[in-house]
Amino acid sequence: MELFREVFNPWGQQVLIGISWVLLYAAIVAGAAFIIGHAVYAGFIAPKETPPSDAEVKKAAPDAPAHITRHTLTTRLSHWVLAAAVLTLLVTGVVPILGIKFPWVTLHWIAGLVLATYTVFHTVHVLARRNLGSMWIGAGDVKEMALRIKAMAAPTGVDIPKSGKWGTENKAFHHMTAAAGLAVVATGLLMMLRVNTIFATANPYILPDSTWGILFVFHGLGAVVFVGAIMVHIYFALHPEKRWITWSMIRGWISPRDYVWHFDPVKWPVSSKSAPVSGSPRREAAASANRDQ
Repeated sequence: MELFREVFNPWGQQVLIGISWVLLYAAIVAGAAFIIGHAVYAGFIAPKETPPSDAEVKKAAPDAPAHITRHTLTTRLSHWVLAAAVLTLLVTGVVPILGIKFPWVTLHWIAGLVLATYTVFHTVHVLARRNLGSMWIGAGDVKEMALRIKAMAAPTGVDIPKSGKWGTENKAFHHMTAAAGLAVVATGLLMMLRVNTIFATANPYILPDSTWGILFVFHGLGAVVFVGAIMVHIYFALHPEKRWITWSMIRGWISPRDYVWHFDPVKWPVSSKSAPVSGSPRREAAASANRDQ
């Protein structure tokens, strides 16, 4: 199985032109296999969890407000812009393989600019809020993930610790997609030099063929990661047991029951000072420091 595609240039040199489409198909198969495996595990193997009673919720989080802020308005809007950009990039990047004819190049680089803008915005937003450490994976996170894996192999008799606001899985997914995003943005901005845009006329000779080949490979690898990641992400967003997370990305908050059920109040403390989400920038600015980055 060849992992890369190569051709001979006019000077008889063999140069890279990208990754093999086999890797794309492998990402799709891997994503589908994970989805099927998790669906079987969740439906037939995993023990059914009982939501906490009102008394248990009150005891575990006596100061929790009725609406616990998880995502601010800024975070939610930027997330959906990111989703639209990534899906557009994936569609316009894949359909040419199928031979479908439409102005995919223009749509592709426009969506790429949106993704690049989001990347800059998200980085500045996180640094401005001094929230960079919230996604750090420490020794405790690794131990927590190991216990979760152990529980999947033997679902009974294993005490699984609850996570803080961001579980190890969330952090690992964030880091994986961040690395893929940086790869496609950095290489994609350079690849825009090869096509006519409103910014400049195409100049494919500005870099040597060997360099373009390396850029194509990293761009393709980042895209392959996104294909599998987005498949899994959409699956969990639609899964009945995870739908409360999707609703939190729409309305911005979770209920005290979901909070006590899925999180450790010690690792993610909240109180009545955690203002409910609203469309008001002033209220949003006054919300708890425990909100999403």
